[in-house]
Amino acid sequence: MVRLPLLVLIVAGGFALRVWHNDYGLPFIWGIDEGFHFTNRAVVMFRESFDPGYYQNPAAYTYLVYASLRAMYGPLRFVFELPWGNVTDQFDKDPTEIWTAARTLAAALGAGGVVATYAAARRIWGAREGLVAAALLSFAFLPVAYSRVAVTDVGSLIGVALAIWAAVRAYEDGRLRWYLLAGAAGGLALAFKYTGGLALLPLGIAAATRLRQDGVRAPLRLAAGAGLALAVFVAFNPYLFGSLDQWWSDLRGQAKVTAEQRKAGQQTGGFSYYLDSLTWGLGWAASLAALAGALIELRRDWRRGLLLAAVPVVLFIYLSVQSRYFGRWLLPAYPAFAMLAAVALTRAADLVPRSAAIRAAVLASLTLVVLAQPLAADVRSAQVLGREDTREQVRAFLADDYPPELRVAIEPAVPGRYYRVNPDGRFPPWLHRCARRPGWSEPGWSFPRPAGRRICARFRPGQFTRPDGGVRASAYHLDLDQDVIVQYRRYGYCLVVTFGVVRERALATGDPDVRAYYTRLERESDVLRRFSPYDKGAKSVPFHFDLSFNYYPRAYQRPGPVATVYRLRHCRQRYGEPPVQIPKARELPRGVPADEP
Repeated sequence: MVRLPLLVLIVAGGFALRVWHNDYGLPFIWGIDEGFHFTNRAVVMFRESFDPGYYQNPAAYTYLVYASLRAMYGPLRFVFELPWGNVTDQFDKDPTEIWTAARTLAAALGAGGVVATYAAARRIWGAREGLVAAALLSFAFLPVAYSRVAVTDVGSLIGVALAIWAAVRAYEDGRLRWYLLAGAAGGLALAFKYTGGLALLPLGIAAATRLRQDGVRAPLRLAAGAGLALAVFVAFNPYLFGSLDQWWSDLRGQAKVTAEQRKAGQQTGGFSYYLDSLTWGLGWAASLAALAGALIELRRDWRRGLLLAAVPVVLFIYLSVQSRYFGRWLLPAYPAFAMLAAVALTRAADLVPRSAAIRAAVLASLTLVVLAQPLAADVRSAQVLGREDTREQVRAFLADDYPPELRVAIEPAVPGRYYRVNPDGRFPPWLHRCARRPGWSEPGWSFPRPAGRRICARFRPGQFTRPDGGVRASAYHLDLDQDVIVQYRRYGYCLVVTFGVVRERALATGDPDVRAYYTRLERESDVLRRFSPYDKGAKSVPFHFDLSFNYYPRAYQRPGPVATVYRLRHCRQRYGEPPVQIPKARELPRGVPADEP
C-alpha cells in the first residue's frame, strides 16, 4: 500500500521545512516569548527544583525541553558536548546548541501533530482524507512558522486531533474507551496550551447527543473522561497543586490582560485579525475548503458536524472578543481545519465519474493546488531565515567601528546577550587580563578605549552600555518624550539605534510625546547607516504582530526589522556605565506577561 510511504514523505518534508535554518539569529537574537517562558526555565531545572515557578503557560513543553537536554548531555553526550562543563554554564556562555535543540523539539511536536491528524482523519473517514489532512497541516504556514520557534503552541496539535477522533467515536457508539481516550487527549492538549482544553468540548457534545440513548451512563462516562483529562494535565504540571494560589493568580492575571488591555500598536479588531490570519496561516484555498467541509459534514449529520466544527468555531469566537490577538493563538484549531478541508477536497475528487486511479490523481492535483500558497511561503521564509538578521548587521557595524562599553541607545528588540562582549562564549582578541590591583579579588580586564589607549578595569566590559535598564517594547512608548534626547546628550549617548517593529508600534499609539521624540531625533541627527530586510525595490511591510516577525510577505529578503543608526549632532560620545537609566523603566501592572514578539 502506498499510504505509509506517502505519509512518511509528508511528515519528513514538513519536518525538514521546520528545521531548515532553525538556528537563525543565534546566539544574538531569539523571540521574546522564547526567551521568557520555556527554555530558560528548563535550564534552571538543572540547578534548582523541577517546579517551574511560572504558570502563565502549562509546563509540558518546558519539561520536554528539560528531558531533551538531559538526554543530549547524558546518554548522547558522545554526540553533544558541553565545552563549558554543565548545561547552566553552557546556556550562559554559548546557548546556540540548546536553543537549536528546543526549536527542533517544537518541530518534532509539530510533526507529531501531523501524524495524529492523519490517524484521526483516517479513522473518521478514510486513508485519502487522512493523507490530505496530514499534508495540509504539515505545510500550512502558521504551524510551520511556530515549529521554528521554541514555544509550546504546536504541542497542543497532537491532543486536539486525537480528542476530536475519540469524540466522534464516542458519539457513534458511546463506549467508555472513547470517552477515556478523548479525555486523555484533551488533557494532553491542555498540558501544552490552556486554550487546548477546548479539545474536550467535542466530547461534551458527544455525551449530550447520547443522553436519550445512553441515559445516565453518558454523563458518567463524560465525567470519567474529564477526570482522566485532569490526571493527564496534572501529570505534566505536577507542581500545580502545591502552588494553586500562584497558578490561579498567573492564570487570572494573564486572562485579564488578554481580555482588557490592548497591545500597544494594535489597531484592528480580533474578528478581522483572525479571519485575515487564516488567509496566510492556512491559505485562501485551504480556508475555503475547510468551510466547505464543515457544511458537508453538517448536512450529512448536523450533530457530528457540530462536534467536528466546535473547536475552531468556539476558539475563533473566544479569541476574537479579547483585547489582544495573535495568530498563533488560533493554532489549536488547525487540526480540525485540516480535516474538514480534506473532506471537501476528497468529495470534490469523488465527483469525477472515472476510475479510482483517476479520482486519486484528481485529489492529488487538488491538494497540490491548495498547498501551492503555503508551501511557497514555507520555502521563502526558510530562505529568509538563513540570511543575516538586520540586528546582527547593526551589532557588527557598531562592534567593528567603536571600542567596547560604547554608550548607545538601542530600542528594545534584542535580548540582553546582544550587549555582551562575547555573546557566543568566545572572548574577542582585543580583550586581555591585566594585573590585580589592591581591593580586587582577581586580575582585571584590559581593553581598548578611544584614541588607541587601553585601560585595566576590575570587571569585564560589555560590548555596549545600554541606558534603559531593559525597557520592554510593550511599555517603551510610555517612556519617550523630547527630554529623552536631552538626556542622551547629557550622558554621552550620541548613537541611537531604532528598529521599525518598535518605532512603528510606538507611533501607532498616537501619543504626541512619542511623535515629538522621533521628530526631534530625525531633526537633530545624521543617519550613519540603515539596514533593510527588504528586497531591493520592494515596499516596506507595515507593522503587524505576526507578519513583521514570521517573514511571510514576499518583500522580505532577510530577517529582522528596518534598523537605523543615528548620530546626534552636538553630542560628545562617552563610554562606560552611566549614572542613570534613560529612559527609566516603569513598572507594568501586575500580571502583565512578557510581550509577544
